[in-house]
Amino acid sequence: MTINAPAKLTVVTEGMPSPLRRRTTSIIVHVLLIGASILMLYPLLWLLAASFRPENEIFTSASIWPSSRSPDAYFRGWNGLRTGFGTFYLNSFIISGLSVIGNVLACSMAAFAFARLNFKYKNFWFAMMLMTLMLPYRVTLIPQYVLFRQLGWVNTFLPLVVPKFLAADGFFIFLMVQFFRGLPKELDEAAQMDGCSPRRIYWRIIIPLSMPVLATAAIFTFIWTGTISSAR
Repeated sequence: MTINAPAKLTVVTEGMPSPLRRRTTSIIVHVLLIGASILMLYPLLWLLAASFRPENEIFTSASIWPSSRSPDAYFRGWNGLRTGFGTFYLNSFIISGLSVIGNVLACSMAAFAFARLNFKYKNFWFAMMLMTLMLPYRVTLIPQYVLFRQLGWVNTFLPLVVPKFLAADGFFIFLMVQFFRGLPKELDEAAQMDGCSPRRIYWRIIIPLSMPVLATAAIFTFIWTGTISSAR
């Protein structure tokens, strides 16, 4: 009895590009991509270079490298208005920082009450809070301005900061309520058996376990408040 040896596998290389051809194709493709990138970046680079040129040389040369460089345009632009941009940035950081503190504290307290406590008409007030999310901002803009004008708060930080300490952002309350409801209630029951009050449950249990949602609320509050305060 004879055993036939297995047939050798043959690899068909005909028609496949050689290593030199692949390398040449790769070099050509990369050169084209680099050229296209430089072509797209040229307007930005020219704009950056023009910011360091004197005014009489901005539109007289297409070169990226300016003949003379001076940062005077940045200093004049920074202090071009009656109030410098440093004051604008400082005001934005003050308003955003206070808004973050107020939103995180007030909204988390309101969310804790809706998620963990039992009080009369809780579902009604929660539904009313959700209805505020459906009101367009332009509907409440004029009544808010009239109220703040009567309080003498116009041209101050108070209209932008005080409402944050009164849990006026229903979106963050709803966000935190949904997160708090996902925490096991057995933690509250165990704390109550140890003699913890609702206030201590809030500070010692709920807040340490809710850092993700609190960080989310802080980030979005900082961004949205900074945008609004800069626009105003």
